[in-house]
Amino acid sequence: MRHWIGVCISMNNQEKNTYVRNQILTTLLEMMKTESFNSITISDLVAKADVGRASFYRNYRTKEDVLHEEAERLKKELKTIRKNDNPYDVRLILIRTLDFYKLHTDFYITLYNSGLKQMIQDSIVDESLISDNQPAPLAYTASAFSYLIYGWIIEWIRRGMKETSDELIAMFENS
Repeated sequence: MRHWIGVCISMNNQEKNTYVRNQILTTLLEMMKTESFNSITISDLVAKADVGRASFYRNYRTKEDVLHEEAERLKKELKTIRKNDNPYDVRLILIRTLDFYKLHTDFYITLYNSGLKQMIQDSIVDESLISDNQPAPLAYTASAFSYLIYGWIIEWIRRGMKETSDELIAMFENS
């Protein structure tokens, strides 16, 4: 933790760890905008993040782990936002989901542009309400719906996420 000598003293271990994780994530996302994901090395990442290599490995095994952790955090955040919503109100689910992705445009566009669409797909499909104890028709419908949302969001990301959730839903309702 080279550059926070003065700050370091006033931070507890959890705050230091949070700082390191945020530095690594922010720096990785910035690097992904100008470099291919596969060409980014841990050495380059920690040097640009101005954190120690040991700090990286104390928190992560790979740079993919950094992105998976953020995707998981965002998935939990969306689940919290939608926890009291009626699961049968498809329009509300779409609005909440699209608004959430719009709020985090930078993260999702960066993943997409880096060829990491699978991570986006996993987040969307994992967020769907499919479970083994559901009746088959409901599970198949939920699965189809989650892949429909995935396709929709990927196309939206590909086009730069310019439309609002209301505009997208209006397109869907009018088609």
